[in-house]
Amino acid sequence: MTLLQSVTLPANNKGVSLFVEVPVHADSAPYVVTSNKGLIWINNPFKGGFVRSAVLRTLWADVEAATLRSVVTLIKQRGTELSWGNSFPNTPQGVKDAEAYLKSYDLDAPDLIVSDDGPNAWIPKGSAVMVPKDRSYFGVVGLLDNNTHTVVIHNPSRGLAVLGDW
Repeated sequence: MTLLQSVTLPANNKGVSLFVEVPVHADSAPYVVTSNKGLIWINNPFKGGFVRSAVLRTLWADVEAATLRSVVTLIKQRGTELSWGNSFPNTPQGVKDAEAYLKSYDLDAPDLIVSDDGPNAWIPKGSAVMVPKDRSYFGVVGLLDNNTHTVVIHNPSRGLAVLGDW
């Protein structure tokens, strides 16, 4: 089970772009996007309703785990700073509270992703995340080809509940 929706972005015929412009809704701010120095926060979209996200020349499979872990850590930190209320203990009651949090944004039956030794090894032991079934509500990884990608997280305050210690 993955954290982000994966989309294939059209390649342009002029080579690999430095960045892509991704349409966003102003109500879904702030955003987390890739930059050439790591993940960064963008508080407002550009006029016209889009954000720019750097295209990174690395194989997504090679950086996926570290990137996903960084995404969750950044969102948990910002959520704590701004009192979003999106962090919960990883207990049965915490899971119920996380589900209620996402349901308060009309996101029914979210998915709970827990740590394991397989594809979710990026999640710290004893921790988890809860996200909407429709990952496009939360964020996307755009794959341009086998060696380039970009990440855009929209709705970080409403589309992710963090459980446990990050």
